[in-house]
Amino acid sequence: MKAFNWRSTTMWTTASLLFLLLALMVGPAPALAGGVAQGVGLVLYEVTEDMYLLDQYGVPTVSLANAARRSAVAQLSGTAQIGTPLCPWEVLVIAPGAKNCTVNATGADDLWLGGPKAGTGTVSGKFAVVVQGDNKHDAPEFVVMTGWFGGDADLSLPFAGKAPIGYLTNGVVFIDADHDGQQGSSDPAFKFSGKFRLPYGLDKRGNQLKPRRYQDSYYMTDDWSSVGIEGSERSLGWPTVRLEIKF
Repeated sequence: MKAFNWRSTTMWTTASLLFLLLALMVGPAPALAGGVAQGVGLVLYEVTEDMYLLDQYGVPTVSLANAARRSAVAQLSGTAQIGTPLCPWEVLVIAPGAKNCTVNATGADDLWLGGPKAGTGTVSGKFAVVVQGDNKHDAPEFVVMTGWFGGDADLSLPFAGKAPIGYLTNGVVFIDADHDGQQGSSDPAFKFSGKFRLPYGLDKRGNQLKPRRYQDSYYMTDDWSSVGIEGSERSLGWPTVRLEIKF
């Protein structure tokens, strides 16, 4: 198999504000995209990513030969289903009829490039849960929850060119905008696991190709088949990495 091209990841308002916003409404929830596994409560897409190569001392380098790790920061956005930890039923107080919440996140990963640990490392970041606010013509933007997340990443399969799928394990979430992610400072609000699906193209013979802007692209499903990437799963025409979270 050919190598795959890949790109790397409350504070509730006061009661008076909740009742002030009772009249806010949200639009209908979109259906889950193709190939999303059963039991997934949150689907995020990598909208942008800034990546650096680091040498063995953690110093940025432009030389792949000297690089020991890759470190990246990504902006992600997606939706959590109502009734899940990042979109609890209480959200209906300020967004009657809501079937999901929008989740915006800034995630950082730090992965080894070579050796027995190639493709493995850590992920962490902060997120905000938002619902429709006073501007119904814009994307959801009213913040109802914030927090910090972290976990272990395993993208050894795409690193080895075997499959465009990665895994997120030992995930923890702290619901507190001020939490610094230091272990032991408090108990996590909940735990989670995840799966990365990296985009790829196909030639006429079914061989994997680098994904291209505005061209047909695909995700690999759990049964190793290909499912087409939908228009809503692109960022400015580019197919995005999809992260499926189970709580």
